[in-house]
Amino acid sequence: MKSKTWCSVALALFLPLSMWAGQHATNKVGMVENAVRVSNVAPVSGFFGDRMRLNREVYLKNFPIDKYVDYIVERKQTAWDWTKAEQHGKWVESAYLAAIQSGDKELLRKVEDVLHRIIASQEPNGYLGATAKSYRSDKRPIRGMDPYELYFVFHALETVYEETGDERPLQAVKKLADYFVRYFGPGKLEFWPSSMHAPENRHKVLNGHSDFAGHSVHYSWEGTLLCDPMVRLYTLTRDKRYLNWSKWVVGNIDKWSGWDAFSRLDSVAAGKLEISELQPYVHAHTFQMNFMGFLRLYQVTGDKTLLNKVVGAWNYIHDRQMYVTGGVSVAEHYEKGYTKPLTGNIIETCATMSWMQLTQMLLQLTGDTKYADAIEKLMLNHVFAAQDALTGTCRYHTAPNGTKPNGYFHGPDCCTASGHRIISLLPTFFYAQKDNQFYVNQLLPSGYKDRDVEFTVSGNYPSDETVTITVNKCKGKTLNIRIPAWCDAPSVSVNGKPVDGVKAGAYCALKRSWKAGDKVTLNLPMALRWVKREHHADYEKYHLKDGEIMYREKPTNNIPYALMRGPVVYCVDMVWNPQLHNDDVDIKNNIVVNTSTLPERIASPSAAVPGPCYQAGAVYMGRNVKLTLTPFCAIGQWWRDGEEKANGWTNAYSYAIWLTGK
Repeated sequence: MKSKTWCSVALALFLPLSMWAGQHATNKVGMVENAVRVSNVAPVSGFFGDRMRLNREVYLKNFPIDKYVDYIVERKQTAWDWTKAEQHGKWVESAYLAAIQSGDKELLRKVEDVLHRIIASQEPNGYLGATAKSYRSDKRPIRGMDPYELYFVFHALETVYEETGDERPLQAVKKLADYFVRYFGPGKLEFWPSSMHAPENRHKVLNGHSDFAGHSVHYSWEGTLLCDPMVRLYTLTRDKRYLNWSKWVVGNIDKWSGWDAFSRLDSVAAGKLEISELQPYVHAHTFQMNFMGFLRLYQVTGDKTLLNKVVGAWNYIHDRQMYVTGGVSVAEHYEKGYTKPLTGNIIETCATMSWMQLTQMLLQLTGDTKYADAIEKLMLNHVFAAQDALTGTCRYHTAPNGTKPNGYFHGPDCCTASGHRIISLLPTFFYAQKDNQFYVNQLLPSGYKDRDVEFTVSGNYPSDETVTITVNKCKGKTLNIRIPAWCDAPSVSVNGKPVDGVKAGAYCALKRSWKAGDKVTLNLPMALRWVKREHHADYEKYHLKDGEIMYREKPTNNIPYALMRGPVVYCVDMVWNPQLHNDDVDIKNNIVVNTSTLPERIASPSAAVPGPCYQAGAVYMGRNVKLTLTPFCAIGQWWRDGEEKANGWTNAYSYAIWLTGK
């Protein structure tokens, strides 16, 4: 490790706005829980461990990252290419975390080589993006999508520094931050979404991309998302310029958007406004990235209005916009009300990534286990449903009812990169600690080891209902284990002795003098149930003038049902239901399941499919059939272009969570 050095800068400090006055160099709000280092988390086993190894061994190791680093180093870009400029930042962070968590020295060497190439390409002025020098000037120092693309470079460099203490990524990220501070700020350039100034843009549709704000249709929320890594940099350096710059950014969101979108988050929190009505187009992923910046500002300033805005928005999204699998976003936006389509280009993988990270930040700030419950739902269902089981590639959208492939294995894009990034980040969601408190937030078979705490988590959760935590050491720590809210009759024992007062939706706090070999056993009964979809409507797709996909309601009398066991969502997968192989099959409308009885348990149809699996009676095209239902997370064993299709099919295999019930 290199010793810390501090680069000198000649830029003047911004004067804080009055609303931000009186700040100190230390955080005003401490985390209730601090995420542990990935390097202290043991590799995951079972189905989810296999999928994480697939992400590392098949996708990350074989990804042609040098090609995309060349793209950055050459700096010839003058327009946005959504398939290229996000790859290097996301790959570095995901490959680095995967390497240190698994102990993969080969991958770690590759990451270090890539990282050094990227840092070596940094211009003397600090610029580290893909935009050509010929395009940039003092009046236009960035291309519109630079803030979005560089967001991931910021975080990659900061993550490596936090894990290693190596000064090189820290110095690089400081120089990059200084570049933005130099050109943007009070009396300098601003993140207008176009040449128009508020309030004129209130009455106009903005198309294409602008000089400074990314997607113009997103009304400047991409220009402001750098608040997140900038405040993170402040916490690492205590350089107030980065904090004050972030305050300035947040203080101007309303002006730049022309829609008072930041201020009106209070109305969303109060239940008086739909989140979709904040502005003409509310981009889920971008908003969630900005929300993380607001939470970081809350942590260092103590301004509770920021927390209240985000908590209110999160509650709205969770209660009205979240699918049964835990995913959010319709296409890439939030819809009005509760109603959402079940199929089509919905639940974006980028939005999955930012939703999980946002939820994790709220868990750390509040200690409320409802956030860990939401993470579990998404982690056990949607994250790996978006991943291809052979190549590790993640797809753009993964609808509850849909097909694979459906045009989304064409090569790297924004969501491919987000998918492998969130898979590598998963161990950061498992455990946390603060002072004499240690938290077990997720129960996948894994383990943890540091100077004071060492334990293993065994069992085949969530296939099995029993989880065992074997403690090797736990010096002076209370072990707090999350008991999922979905469990009606949880029980916990220590060395065979039952623990009193165990409640679902809370932590079970175990304070004792721990001895090597102590065993904590959790029994989490998982009820099998048919779940009726509330607030349902059918949808048809249409496009805005700029090409963005939208959906509108169509009346229907077909009420869909889904099968769930505990937190696990099931689906009818055409791979395991050859009796349904028909090009014209409409799973949701042509298959009617008997929801008055529960399906019977059967053996898994493949070693690659987690259990248990079930068989249910149904009517298909007028005849009685038996349906095999498998966990939604396992979809992904799919036909490829150029290969022979099963049974003469001309379409991709279909799957469906939601079935018409009677």
